[in-house]
Amino acid sequence: MPASVVIVDLFGLLLAVIGFTMAFRQHVARRLLGRPLRPATRRSADDDEDPLTYVLRIAGVMVMVFGVVIAGMVTLIHLR
Repeated sequence: MPASVVIVDLFGLLLAVIGFTMAFRQHVARRLLGRPLRPATRRSADDDEDPLTYVLRIAGVMVMVFGVVIAGMVTLIHLR
């Protein structure tokens, strides 16, 4: 496989890991963004009402899928 395909595959893998972290490991993403784990005004155990939760879920899934698709397309085009 050429080096360009490997580089794009590694970049796609990196995007997939970043997107997974944003969508499903939100405590890590919130810490990197400098946000509190839960909103300070709400002390409930259910923090699904926080808008950042939805933003991280949607953006994380979009980044994750983009990484998988771009790496898959480049690899499949090279293998055909």
